[in-house]
Amino acid sequence: MFDVRAAIAEDLPRAAALSAAIGWNQVAADWAFFLRHGDLRVLEDGAGEALAASAALLPYGEALAWISMVLVRPDQRRRGLASALLRWAMDARPGRTLVLDATPAGRAVYGPLGFVDVFGLARWLLPKDLARPPGIAVRPLAVADWPELLALDAAAFGADRVPLLRDFEKRLPRAAWVAPGGYVLARDGRLTPQIGPVVAQDAATALALVAAARAALAQPAVLDVPDHATALTQALSAQGGVLQRPFTRMAIGAMPAAQSGKNFVLAGPEFG
Repeated sequence: MFDVRAAIAEDLPRAAALSAAIGWNQVAADWAFFLRHGDLRVLEDGAGEALAASAALLPYGEALAWISMVLVRPDQRRRGLASALLRWAMDARPGRTLVLDATPAGRAVYGPLGFVDVFGLARWLLPKDLARPPGIAVRPLAVADWPELLALDAAAFGADRVPLLRDFEKRLPRAAWVAPGGYVLARDGRLTPQIGPVVAQDAATALALVAAARAALAQPAVLDVPDHATALTQALSAQGGVLQRPFTRMAIGAMPAAQSGKNFVLAGPEFG
């Protein structure tokens, strides 16, 4: 018998254990963000360190909601838990466009439920050294930069996600940088830090921002790049970046208007 319920703060260590059991990169701070700013449901079976399953829904404004963390502990798979939690997420915020980033296996599940492909993306592991393009001024993020940063992000993403960006900056302030017409943020992870989002006016600026964040972290890092950012992926590949795995952004409903060409690195499948 399973107890499907809203998550509470005491669930966060076990939620982090759930994503770790599946091999994902989340830490308790990621789960805490969903608890504070979205809807988080967990399935309890009373056994083991990790919860049995989870799902989260994160609203961005009144028009968009992100489905995330639809996870099932390996020993509880093939029991319909993921489908049940996904249906909860689809029904929880009526009237909003629903978006998620699917693994190849997840894409086969979400398509028959009405989700359609928006674009592909891929996770990259950055090399130890990443050269900055010359002639691009990059500097650490300052308090005075926030109004422009938020305006750039809202235009590129198509929705307001101020709490998310503020949260990322607090988690890894040394990886927060700005350049003319762009910015980069990052967050800590269980396996490695994740760089993103990166909004920039062109691929060279995006690469300069990524390189600055990577150097500041001084350790391996990953980032998720949309397939249409070909100039950036070519630069990463040429410098020794390693393509790890693909995802597909999928949606039900009309996507908000966005300057997608400026959204060079995404916030991650959990957050968009």
